Amino acid sequence: MGKNKILILIGTIIISVCVFICVFNYLNTNEIINKEEQSVQKIIDDYTEEKIEKKQEEAKEEIKNEKYDYIGVLEIPKINLKRGLVDINSKYNDVAYNVEIINGSSMPNVENGNLILAAHSGNIRISFFKDLDNLINEDEVYIYYQNKKYVYQVVNKYEIEKTGYANIIRNKSKNTLTLITCKTGTNNQIVIICELR
Repeated sequence: MGKNKILILIGTIIISVCVFICVFNYLNTNEIINKEEQSVQKIIDDYTEEKIEKKQEEAKEEIKNEKYDYIGVLEIPKINLKRGLVDINSKYNDVAYNVEIINGSSMPNVENGNLILAAHSGNIRISFFKDLDNLINEDEVYIYYQNKKYVYQVVNKYEIEKTGYANIIRNKSKNTLTLITCKTGTNNQIVIICELR
């Protein structure tokens, strides 16, 4: 075999290998892209309005079939809020469902105790504290608990940075009610301290 024929053979082999690698990479890349597109489409399909509405209906049905077992009621006349409170150990004692009684709280019948309640602000269905920022000193807040109405009066209102912890500034020789929510559009929380009258 001549030198030119060997070079042509080597060149043909190199070109064939390159073509094979390119075709393999192209097919492999297309397969990956197709799988990614299918995965993305599945996620999109799971979030169609119809499916979201169905999930919301299922959640409503689950809540409707579940007994809330309210142990008390929070009423704030100034902001037209009247909401049942569930036992602290209930799965519905959570801001995702309701006004939440925070762990470490004392109920109104405990001397010098502090009942701490938190709820969402904003514009969603569970934004029970959306108008809490409208409260000012001397506004009244009521708690109905164990066949008794407890009348509280707002005595202090302040903001804290949202860190997951709240510094509650209160008179520990008085029964208090603390209301906490996020301040819309900020990284702060509003804390409202009420004292039993």
